[in-house]
Formats: sequence, C-alpha cells, structure tokens
Amino acid sequence: MRKRNIILGLVLASLVFVSCDSKTTKNKRSTESTNPVTTNPTNPTNPTTPTTPITPVTPTSGSCANGDPDAAGIADSGQTFDYYKLNNPPVIAHGAVGGTIVWSSDTDLPSSYNQNIFYSDSRLNVRVIPKFQNKGVDSRGVTCAYYPQPFEKMNIGINIRRQSSSPGVGEYYQFQDVDVNCPSKVREFSVPATSDPLIIEVMNVEWDWSCQSYANQGYPNVPGACPYSYVWLTECYKLEIQFSTDTTKDLPGTRAN
Repeated sequence: MRKRNIILGLVLASLVFVSCDSKTTKNKRSTESTNPVTTNPTNPTNPTTPTTPITPVTPTSGSCANGDPDAAGIADSGQTFDYYKLNNPPVIAHGAVGGTIVWSSDTDLPSSYNQNIFYSDSRLNVRVIPKFQNKGVDSRGVTCAYYPQPFEKMNIGINIRRQSSSPGVGEYYQFQDVDVNCPSKVREFSVPATSDPLIIEVMNVEWDWSCQSYANQGYPNVPGACPYSYVWLTECYKLEIQFSTDTTKDLPGTRAN
C-alpha cells in the first residue's frame, strides 16, 4: 500500500509540474504575439534597401491639390520678375532627428545662387515641393548611399530668421501632408526688420514611409512611426523651395493658415 501511495504521489507531482510549465509557456507566447514592439522605434525591424531607382512622376495639370508646381506668379504690384525657385541645384538632405537644421541658405546655398535674392522689406511667401533623390550627394557633400524609399507624403519644417539671430530662432512653420512632386500650400511669413538677407532653414522633415514599412511587416499603427516619423538618417530626399519677395511676382496657390 505504501509503495502504491508513493507511485501515485509521483504521478500527481508530475502532472502538476507539466500543468504549471504549460501555463507559463502559454502566457509568454501570448505576450509576444500581442505586443511584438516593446519600444517606439523609428526604423523598421527588418529595413530593406531599394536596389533600383524610383522614376520621378511629373504631375499632370490639375493633379496636385495645391496647384501646379510650375504655375506662373501673380503680379499684384506690377512686378515683372517671377518668384524664386531653389531647384538648380535643389535642396538635398539626409534624414535627421527633430530640431536638427538639415539645410540653411546661410551656410548651404550653392554659389550658383546669390544671397541678394533673400532681401525683402514686406513679403516672404514660401512653399515647398518634396521629391525623390536617387543617390548622389546631399547639399553638404555627404554621399546619399541608397536609392530612395517610396514615400508618398512629407511634413517639412521651415524657419525664417535674421542673419543676426541664432540658428533655429525665428518664425517657424511646418508644411504638412505634402504630396511628393507637388507643392505645399503657401505660407505667408512675417518679415523681420533687417538690412541683411533673410535666412531660410529646413528642419523637422518627416515622411510616411516608416508607417508604410511597418504596415508591410504586419505591424500597423506603430507609436512613433505612424502616420509620420522623421526620415531615417541613412536616407536622402530632395526639396524644391519656392518663395516670393516684395520685388517678385507672388506665389500662386492655396494659402496656409
């Protein structure tokens, strides 16, 4: 009888051990499946590097929500000279964390442009056009190692300041939900009193690709990546900046608030 009781006790202990082990394993798997991302990353868990360039798409007339990117300027005070376009060469930058100035007309303007175009007494209206950058180098001479990711929209921060002001200190505005190859709305900046050329700075550029990339991996709506996050540090993009001053025709298109 005693031997039989010992055997029965061993069997019961074995069943209790298996039951506890199974419960622990089940809880662990449940946690992994319901919470696959434990941080707020801005890069995908398995990033892919494009191996072929993206063919730029030229918008057809009327396809851009805020008007044609090459629409003629508006001569509201008899001006004969059209608004300015920073597109030859354009602004080319790498992704960066928030608050980083990735391009400045004070330090990164190519010699093909003249700082005098940034003089204005009463008007400085700006709009931006995001585009793909197929390798090459950015405006600071840093190599763009990869073909572009297929982002569709961007948020683009622009800061306007005096030369005497510190970088990043001025009037700031972020253009939002700007379609690639299409212009943003027009922002009418206040013109600070100064006898020097104004400074245009680019910062806080975000794209929708991080969110798309996570969705493609089965993780939609990831905090810190959706719907926008800062462009990855490894990636390049191109911007055309258009602006009008008191001596040029005004920018066409919808006005931003």
